[in-house]
Amino acid sequence: MTDVANSAADESGPQDSELTYPSSDWRGFFENHFGPSMLWALISIGGSHIVLAPTLGGTFGLVAIWMFGLIYVAKYGAWELGIRYNYGVGANPIEAYGDLPGPKNWALWLTILVFTVMYTFITASVGMSTAAFVAALTPGWLTAAWAYVIFVGAAGALVITSRYSVLEKALIGFTIAVGVLVLLGALVGPPSPELIADTAFAVPDLTGPAFIALFAAAAGFAPTGFSTSILIGSWSMAKGEGAGELREKGLDPDDPANHDYIRAWIQTGRRDFNVGYVFSFVLIAAMVVLATNVLYPNPPTDANLAFAIGNILSDSFGEWSYYAMLIGAFAALYSTVITLLDGAARATGDILPMALEDESIDSERVRKLVVVGVVVVSSAMVVALGDVPVTLLLYVAAILAVTEIFFYPANWYVVEKHLPEPFRPSRAWHVYYVVSLVFVLLFGAMGAALRLGFIG
Repeated sequence: MTDVANSAADESGPQDSELTYPSSDWRGFFENHFGPSMLWALISIGGSHIVLAPTLGGTFGLVAIWMFGLIYVAKYGAWELGIRYNYGVGANPIEAYGDLPGPKNWALWLTILVFTVMYTFITASVGMSTAAFVAALTPGWLTAAWAYVIFVGAAGALVITSRYSVLEKALIGFTIAVGVLVLLGALVGPPSPELIADTAFAVPDLTGPAFIALFAAAAGFAPTGFSTSILIGSWSMAKGEGAGELREKGLDPDDPANHDYIRAWIQTGRRDFNVGYVFSFVLIAAMVVLATNVLYPNPPTDANLAFAIGNILSDSFGEWSYYAMLIGAFAALYSTVITLLDGAARATGDILPMALEDESIDSERVRKLVVVGVVVVSSAMVVALGDVPVTLLLYVAAILAVTEIFFYPANWYVVEKHLPEPFRPSRAWHVYYVVSLVFVLLFGAMGAALRLGFIG
């Protein structure tokens, strides 16, 4: 722990000198604790920002910002609860899922199902969009299907051998660069006053199939699925964040003497996540602004996804930005593919021994098998479906609006059960959780109605 952290801890009041407190000022925070939320944010910059935001912006105009705003506000609670448990207990929320009411370990098995089956579909959808950009960057050399097999296969090999850190850093660098370009582009080339007036508050037909299909997809994919609260838990634990020392040293979390320590860590975790969450929303709003200016009323399609996204900065920076955007979009999507493969495999490897109550299971072998399975099955799916990047992503995203709901009440339950009384949600938070869960269930109902064919 740095001197800044220690001095901040000394000023926070009485405490156990054996406990390591987090830094309380912003400088110490960025030096010592910032990170897990940005890994999470970089996942969201894949399908939701590169494909969904331009699609909604190109279809509805600036009113899409309000749509995403509602989604971000409604979905925040699931991650807030995960962070509250993660940092307040110093453990991943998944470790407490075995305590959920019902058949033994059912929640663990459901989570494994999400990280294997559903993440195969997510990888296919994000990977197909990645392949569309590869095909655009190599015209006449690779078809999108072959690009998927080669690049997702390579990602799987890198994840299995754990030799992707340098590549991932490079991809993150490109992603951040394109994020800066998008933000600058939105400022330099905003829509015309007439277009702003026409679309900023133009409420679409809320019962129409076009709105329901796109909104359900956005609600499922933006900013990410709720299951990533488990991935954030893994990343923060790997970074050594949270009030885990209480368990390690056998100290009682209900002892008021330890409450300043728990409170400090929850505040640190929430601060970290809020930074990533705001960054994600600002970037998705900027993509909507650019899409409204350049694409509206003609959103990207399966046939022109890469071309449309490549030109999204053209009005702001000129022709050179076409290839910059293609490379940046590829980097954002490909880093998401790598993170999905690694996150799903590691989560499954960690959860399976808990579900089977058998610590002798080789988690590393499970991890590698999951990577191979996701790569092979998703590749077969993409080859069979053909080049339909937008259609597949919208289809999978609407399903996620249904399948990911479970993690919200699950995180709420483990927080209420395991956190000391002073750190459980207040009445105001309870009201927010209930209201936001109603919206999340509504989003899920829209996705279910769409996929079951009740809405054409």
